[in-house]
Amino acid sequence: MPNFAVWTVVKILDERADLQRVELSDNSVAYVLKNVIGRVREGDAVVVNTLAVDLDLGTGGQHVVHWILGSEGSQEQHSGRIIKARYLSEQCELDPVLSSRTDLAGARVLFCVLHSHVAAIAASVRLPNFAYLMTDQSALPMALSDLVAELRDAGLLGITATAGQAFGGEVEAVNVPSGVAALLDKGYSQIVIAGGPGHLGTNTILGFSALDIASHAATLSALGADVALCVRASETDPRPRHNGVSHHVQTILRATATPLNVPIPVGEPSDWILELGHRPHQTKPLDVSGFVDNLPSVLESMGRPLSEDAVSCAYIGSAAHWLVGEA
Repeated sequence: MPNFAVWTVVKILDERADLQRVELSDNSVAYVLKNVIGRVREGDAVVVNTLAVDLDLGTGGQHVVHWILGSEGSQEQHSGRIIKARYLSEQCELDPVLSSRTDLAGARVLFCVLHSHVAAIAASVRLPNFAYLMTDQSALPMALSDLVAELRDAGLLGITATAGQAFGGEVEAVNVPSGVAALLDKGYSQIVIAGGPGHLGTNTILGFSALDIASHAATLSALGADVALCVRASETDPRPRHNGVSHHVQTILRATATPLNVPIPVGEPSDWILELGHRPHQTKPLDVSGFVDNLPSVLESMGRPLSEDAVSCAYIGSAAHWLVGEA
């Protein structure tokens, strides 16, 4: 169950449209989801969920401001037709973007296993109509993603969408297919889909967040979208299950009955993809390491600089090449 504490906000450290980071009276740092509880001010007494710090989590290892005591913060009133984060005390009312489409023909969709790969793809393809759809397999609030905020500031994101219980995108979608349909209606046909920050793995074959990709990819393919999976691979990951091609990718492909496109660098083995019933696409990788080095902050994957992992960059670069429609 959650752990709670009551502290006072002593300083606003950082603020953007939908998130604040604040220093608390115990010298710790917490984040505030402004579209959930409103904006805090210095001097506010707040109830803080401390569980993530107590458990020493990774990406999500920060205090969360749960409530402002005395309702001293400024809160906007929202109206909408659907509820996300349903049945939690923080459930929020939102308006979905709906489409009358009955298929997804014309959509070119690339699935990524890790959130950091979205930034690598965006920095590499530099498309004015680049769309990112965030699923609810990891973090639910898009506001938590510093990468998304950075990509927006750099002009590398055309539009964002959040599907399922995830919220905070410019397009709120009921599910992944309806989100892709809404993006198509808005003129965005090249779409990257991935979870938000905080991918969960358990050191078991089936126990990881991104396995949801299998069902999403099969559904989108059945509805007429052109779908590919970005291969997660590494030469610097010390864990055998993720060194080389990650077992996550192989498990996702094994669980996906509909054949998917799997971009890989020219010259890399493709037999394993064929054996799993999918379509290898050998492409010349875009220069991911060069592009991500130009981002304002160091792009890391699992705590390591992505640009220092040549194998990872090569596979991501091939996926980026596929997304822009070049063989």
